[in-house]
Amino acid sequence: MLSLAAFRYRNVFAEHGGPVDSVASGEFRVCGRRMIQANARLVAGLTPRGEFTLYGNADGSGTHRLASVARHMAVSEALERWAFHTVVRSERAAEFGYHVDPSSNGMSAFPGFFARHARRKAMLEAVERFSLIAWWEGRVAGRLRDTDWPGVSAVAIEGPFGGVTALVFAKTDFGMYAYGHAAEETFGAACERALVELARHEHVVRAWWLASISGDKRTPADLFERRCLFFSTEEGHEQFLRRIRERPAGPAPAAELVCDREIPGPWSDYATVWRYALRPPADGFLHAGHNYFFW
Repeated sequence: MLSLAAFRYRNVFAEHGGPVDSVASGEFRVCGRRMIQANARLVAGLTPRGEFTLYGNADGSGTHRLASVARHMAVSEALERWAFHTVVRSERAAEFGYHVDPSSNGMSAFPGFFARHARRKAMLEAVERFSLIAWWEGRVAGRLRDTDWPGVSAVAIEGPFGGVTALVFAKTDFGMYAYGHAAEETFGAACERALVELARHEHVVRAWWLASISGDKRTPADLFERRCLFFSTEEGHEQFLRRIRERPAGPAPAAELVCDREIPGPWSDYATVWRYALRPPADGFLHAGHNYFFW
């Protein structure tokens, strides 16, 4: 997968008339490995600014062993968010399946020469989210598996078009729980990607825990952050384990494709943004409470 980020992102910053205000980066640990995490912010007005307690207000994040790649990943995700917020409430929303799934599920931005690279990433995310929702709703089985990383277990969920979604989890050294999930063609590759999300989850939960023992026990206002925090607790993790033990009820849901196309717009000057949207097997991921495993 050939990235042209060094070329296509050369004028992406605001000082050159582009949409990205800044990118900050720092060292990040993923299962003991030193990596770089970068966070990108768009110029004011391109996306709404929410009030987040755990994850901060970056428009895009990227993690990689190379700082340049992490920064390019963060910019790509920020461009994706720009496209999402521009289109989701516009008169073009139905063209890209937002009337069926009004979230950013199944979106990807990639600065490659071929659009298929962005499409592949979008498809993997769509399969991941579809599989996770179907599993939590009790519609498909999840097989508990060990991983190559000490202390990290995984639930393997077969995807609707082949491949597998790995949902990895571990108990942290401060007594709470962290999770991550990703889809890939093989279980091992899915775990590799999911571990990055697990490390990010552990990082934000650790920060909340440290603040709480200092007397700051603020409850996040954002629903997805409340879910993120709930499942890191003993109560939430026990509910997660109960779901693993349960058998699926009824047949697996069929995956209905509602969008498979590029989203053109001003972001196209920098990257291809693709939407691969599947009709969700249920809408609880948007409307259920804090004890629904999706954030």
